[in-house]
Amino acid sequence: MPDEMAYNPMVPERSPAGPRLTTLRKAELIRGLDIFSQASVEQLYRLATIAQEVDFAAGQTIFREDDIGDAFHLVVKGKVEHASEKRSIKEILGRGQAVGLYSVLTREPRYATARALEDTFVLSIGAEDLYNLLANNMEIVVSILKHFVKKLGMGPKE
Repeated sequence: MPDEMAYNPMVPERSPAGPRLTTLRKAELIRGLDIFSQASVEQLYRLATIAQEVDFAAGQTIFREDDIGDAFHLVVKGKVEHASEKRSIKEILGRGQAVGLYSVLTREPRYATARALEDTFVLSIGAEDLYNLLANNMEIVVSILKHFVKKLGMGPKE
């Protein structure tokens, strides 16, 4: 079958040498995101177990505007441009910042394109993995709700 072309999906490279981060270190990085700042150590550890280490080369597109939000990415090392000409958005994200979280949480299409500006190492959490974890761990859902209640200023006035 020499005329058949092999199908090679466009999947980002995983770390060739195996995991670089312990699950505990992943949990510490995830805790740095505001949305998970109210989560307990046990909840963060559960999130860390579903986080995959992924490398993106400089110039590589992470996702495109209007794509389905299939994962969000926490930048561990490197820089990511998150931009949309039609929405006049352009931001540069670095260490400790997440890209793609909004569309994963809302299940809406991506509102901008994300591209690695330099060699970039991220923790990626797949949308389905996140939703499966949330479905079986109500405590994490509650910690996310606490975050939004505080952010919206719905708590007691001091």
